[in-house]
Amino acid sequence: MSDEHKKIARKFLEDGWNKGKEKAIDELMSPKCRFHDPVFPSLTSGMENYKEHIRNCRNGFPDLKFTIEDSIAERNEVVHHWKAHGTHRGTFLGMPATNKSATVSGTTIYRMERGKLAEIWVDWNLLSLLEQLGLAMPQMQPQSSEQPAGAQR
Repeated sequence: MSDEHKKIARKFLEDGWNKGKEKAIDELMSPKCRFHDPVFPSLTSGMENYKEHIRNCRNGFPDLKFTIEDSIAERNEVVHHWKAHGTHRGTFLGMPATNKSATVSGTTIYRMERGKLAEIWVDWNLLSLLEQLGLAMPQMQPQSSEQPAGAQR
C-alpha cells in the first residue's frame, strides 16, 4: 500500500500544485481534509478551501514548481522533502509582487484514508522566502569585541 500512497501524494503535488489542476484535487483529496501549516494558520479544513489556497499561491507565483527531493512511506503516511521555486509576480500573503525568483525547501506529511488525502502537515521556512524576495533582512550574528577565554592578543 505504501507505493500506492506515494503515487497519490506525488500526483497531488505534480498535478494539483505544479499544474493547478483542480480535478486532481477532487480525485485525490477527502472533502474534509485537514491542514496544518504555521505560515497559513487561518487555512481551514476542506477541499474547497485548499483549492483556493493553491490558487492564491499560484497567483502570487505563477511559475511555482515543486520538486520532490525525497519520499518516504510508512503505514498510511507519506513524507515528502521538497524544494519549490517560483517568481513573485502577484500578491502573496498581502505582499505586492517583487518580480524576484526564490527557492525554498520544506517537508510535507500526508495522511491517507481510503486512498485519499485526509490530513496534511507542512513545514517550510517563510523567512528564507522573504529574504530572497528582498522583503526581510538576513539575520546577522552580532560581532563580539571580547576575546574567547585563553585567546592571545
